[in-house]
Amino acid sequence: MERVYVVGHLNPDTDSVCSAISYAHYKSVLDPECEYLPIRAGELKRETIFVLEYFKVPPPSFLETLKPTVEDIPLKEPVFVSPDTTVYDIVKIMEEKDIKNVPVVENGKIVGVVSENMLARFFVRNLKIEPLKVHPVSVEELSRILNAEVVCNFLQDKLISGVVHIAIDALHVLLGKVKLGDVVVVGDDEPAQVALLECGAKLVIVTNKAPVSQRVIETAREKRAAIFRVEYDAFGVAKLMNLVLPASAVITKNFYTVTKKALIEDIRELVFTSKLRAVYVVNEEGKLVSVITRTDLMKNPRKKVILVDHNEVTQALDGITEAEILEIVDHHRIGGFSTLKPVFFYNEPVGSTSTIVANFFMRDKLKIEKEIAGLLLSGIVSDTFFFKSSTTTQKDIETALHLSKVAGVDLEEFAKKMLLEATRIPPDADPFEIVQSDSKVFDIGGITFLISQVTTSDYEDLRKRKEEFVEALKKLRNKLGTDMAFVLFTNPVEEESLVLTEGGREVLEEAFGVSPENGFYRLKGVLSRKKDFVPKIGESLRKER
Repeated sequence: MERVYVVGHLNPDTDSVCSAISYAHYKSVLDPECEYLPIRAGELKRETIFVLEYFKVPPPSFLETLKPTVEDIPLKEPVFVSPDTTVYDIVKIMEEKDIKNVPVVENGKIVGVVSENMLARFFVRNLKIEPLKVHPVSVEELSRILNAEVVCNFLQDKLISGVVHIAIDALHVLLGKVKLGDVVVVGDDEPAQVALLECGAKLVIVTNKAPVSQRVIETAREKRAAIFRVEYDAFGVAKLMNLVLPASAVITKNFYTVTKKALIEDIRELVFTSKLRAVYVVNEEGKLVSVITRTDLMKNPRKKVILVDHNEVTQALDGITEAEILEIVDHHRIGGFSTLKPVFFYNEPVGSTSTIVANFFMRDKLKIEKEIAGLLLSGIVSDTFFFKSSTTTQKDIETALHLSKVAGVDLEEFAKKMLLEATRIPPDADPFEIVQSDSKVFDIGGITFLISQVTTSDYEDLRKRKEEFVEALKKLRNKLGTDMAFVLFTNPVEEESLVLTEGGREVLEEAFGVSPENGFYRLKGVLSRKKDFVPKIGESLRKER
């Protein structure tokens, strides 16, 4: 199922989060064949947490970047083997699946990799001459690999192991080499077959489908041995015996594992520098889920995304330029976004994006669930400061009234409770975190400025902590590298904002014709950053140019 992320702006406010959740639900109803996943681009504010808990809606997951990650690649089921799988079977898998590497898995976790190159080095480059040995293997497994007829099996042990001898020496020489439990490859030679069994050989492999007499079988019974008959000659048997090795004997432990959250740009470097030319995808428990090779990285995947409550790159989640934008639904000014192909772009001058989303439901005659109605109502109340913001329209008010009925809440009572939660500044809260939590960067004529907005009616505590907030604003401005910075402490009850600035004093005084009072600028009627503050700052900047 195709996945589409629905996300609001950085440092998300209540409208941004609630409209993302609600629009994802709306799209899921219209298009059930696709997964629409609401995500957030930052930490939740106290007000938003209150709303989500009030309507019992789980918070959207946090996504750090929209850059393509492993989960954006269509992951295939991995082909893997266990540590005791024979090299013979691994080679067959490589041929059948046309792959060069096979991961070795134990209890779901990858413990090594067998590669085609590694096998070549193991068998070709190993110039040291050593006795041919068969590692512990069952009679059934060995007979399958040799395609052998099991003439008889009187073995007491279930596994065969030991040195493999090929009967090319004189019999008396060979008998001096064979020890109890060894394997002997012999041709059509009944006396030799009997003598080798009597000497202690536990498995006699008769080549070229030569006959095996009853006398040989009886000797095998007496000595608790087994006899195979194969169609190959001695060389063919020896070649196959080499392939009886278990995977654990030829694996490399030099391999890379990644999770589904790993960035593709990081994966590329690992794949192209690895001798295996592959990385192995594991889940949270460390269990293997897929394999990524160079072929997979040629597909150039992109996250599909719908933006709500913003349309400027500076306010978007990291990696937005590497994502595929499908839609934009917003109520702010149109910023500098460009896309590779046409997209659905809906922008309407109302008080909140939640108003737009709610009206999409109503336009398409879709049922608004009680919880979704509550979220959309909260988004409207938050962004319009309960209709006191100058951005409020009649459409916002009418939509909120309708949603309150669907959500089953008293509009005024709920709005006051919600805004009260939003205006509290906890005494132990970090001023930097507060200033950063709802901050946006704007660019007008090449001049960048940061505007943070904090909703509070606690002016007394604010004045006591003024210097802390001044330092916090300075720190945030330096971090983001803007030309100037402002923080609006907005009181929806008094319908005004107290403003602190770093580097923007002259612009602020020119824009609003005010002077500072105890370090703060009091701006009556300024509630909306978008409509009341940004346009006047922009106008002041244009005059200076």
